[in-house]
Amino acid sequence: MLRDKQNLWRRLNLLGDLILTSVALSATFWYFKPAINSHVIGLIYSLTIIIWAISLYGPAGSYFYRMKSRTKIFGELLWSISRAGLAFVAILFFADIALPNEVVFTFFAINGALLVLFRFSLSIFLSTYRIRGKSNRNMLIIGTGERAKDITDKIEDNRHWGLHILGFLDYKRTGLWRYRDIPLIGHPDGLAKTISMNQVDYIIIAVENGDLALSRHAFAIGEEMGVTVCFMSDFYYHPISKASSTNFLDFPAVVYSSEPTAAVQLTMKNAIDWLGGIVGTLVSIPVGLAAAIAIKFEDGGPVFFKQTRSGKNGKPFTIYKFRTMVKNAEELKKHLEHKNEMSGPVFKMTRDPRVTRVGSFLRKTSIDELPQFINILKGDMSLVGPRPPLPKEVMKYDRWQRRKLAVKPGLTCLWQINGRNDIDFEDWMKLDLEYIDNWSLWLDTKILAKTVPTVLKGNGAS
Repeated sequence: MLRDKQNLWRRLNLLGDLILTSVALSATFWYFKPAINSHVIGLIYSLTIIIWAISLYGPAGSYFYRMKSRTKIFGELLWSISRAGLAFVAILFFADIALPNEVVFTFFAINGALLVLFRFSLSIFLSTYRIRGKSNRNMLIIGTGERAKDITDKIEDNRHWGLHILGFLDYKRTGLWRYRDIPLIGHPDGLAKTISMNQVDYIIIAVENGDLALSRHAFAIGEEMGVTVCFMSDFYYHPISKASSTNFLDFPAVVYSSEPTAAVQLTMKNAIDWLGGIVGTLVSIPVGLAAAIAIKFEDGGPVFFKQTRSGKNGKPFTIYKFRTMVKNAEELKKHLEHKNEMSGPVFKMTRDPRVTRVGSFLRKTSIDELPQFINILKGDMSLVGPRPPLPKEVMKYDRWQRRKLAVKPGLTCLWQINGRNDIDFEDWMKLDLEYIDNWSLWLDTKILAKTVPTVLKGNGAS
């Protein structure tokens, strides 16, 4: 019954969207009066309705506003309209329909504005409707521990979701007990009777770990009586990782991951890396040729320096740089390790005698890093991310430091724009983890913007 009402709601909502889309298209044609015949206009109307219907109705979560923020609603709508718009423009192009650009852009603008206004109006109306006790979903919570209380707090603090907790059932607690004025109504053994006497939409199993085995009976009762069961399987305290439910080898599973999980933003990051790798490689060719000539002219040695580094999750890859040291630099390093100026497993020396005159300039200007755009194109690195360490350095990491390998390494990160070699190793690691824990496309943008002046000034470079 609930699903039937939800599907009816989705169809009515779609009908409203298509009416507004038609209004937007009509208003645009009325204003611009494009020089196309009525048959073509009729075809455009038909294509628009079909494309918008598929794009708006297709996503599984479309038109479900309960427990969604307006930011989430706007994001989903923007994604659907963008897909529809791309399909619309592609069909116009391949069908050779000459619709002026200003007509297309005006239609998109009016349509987007109307649909956003419609969505937000519905969201406000439904929130108010549910706050007044309408369209509520009734639930029972099995458990009275911290997990059950956290769920209760979330529901009670968001009354506009329209979720109503009938009461708690618990395996150990007895007598008079309430939490946030919601009573303990009995033992889970009486679940079937409770369901029979009440309208119950959901059973929330939020027991403590010691009661997991006992909850199998409650799950079986809910399944047998046709009530949706929500099993809160997030059992471990995880201040760093983010939990997500999925299927693993066709088995239901909860996955805990400490790396960023925003799928759309990560896809955009990969696209930006690919584009940045191409542009960076092309732009750096003239400077790279000059650097290659200078390196070759100084000592006749190889132009490039190749070294194995640890990538995401420790996967080894070959990093490329312009050579800045003498040809036997690695052999000489063991005689200089007592002069290491950096704590931790990394080696840094301000006036390293192995660095050539050309190499000193390349390091100061960060030109030696330009070949890493090739690593970005290969997918080994990103434009922004923690710097890739040597495998032997990783072997000496403390456990918490190894988490920097949870993401793809990058050309620049917080370390580069905050002093580079002037920063202690432990603080460097903390900056890398700060980047991982707070990652967003906006953070990447700020880091890239600050990297340019940092490189020009040569801050912390050696």
